Amino acid sequence: MPKLIKLAVSVLLALASPASIAEGVLLKSDPKHNAEVANFDGTVKFWFSGNVGERSPSVVVVDGQGKRVDNGDTRLVLGERHRLTATTQPLPPGPYAVRYRVITEDGLVVSGISKFTVVAAAASTEAKP
Repeated sequence: MPKLIKLAVSVLLALASPASIAEGVLLKSDPKHNAEVANFDGTVKFWFSGNVGERSPSVVVVDGQGKRVDNGDTRLVLGERHRLTATTQPLPPGPYAVRYRVITEDGLVVSGISKFTVVAAAASTEAKP
């Protein structure tokens, strides 16, 4: 019986830890913050911990001059982890900033800025016939 009690206490402590309670925490982004990207696919993505609400999610992408370059198509994909995506116009090499904003179901606003740089793709060194 003591093993069962220890297991139950361990489970309760794990469930009550701050990391397991946190809602709307940014887990990762693509492109990563401060990344240099040679082959940008035209989509920015953010993954959040659970319980992100569907109210007013937002992604805005701007270039180095502050010109908006996203397509205004922010999409929140609800699932195991909540993912926020947006597409951009074709991006030439240069610096970009992405502002994201979500609201948890409890009303907490989670926002931030991530930066990345598109770099010129390396020239192919293959000999052409």
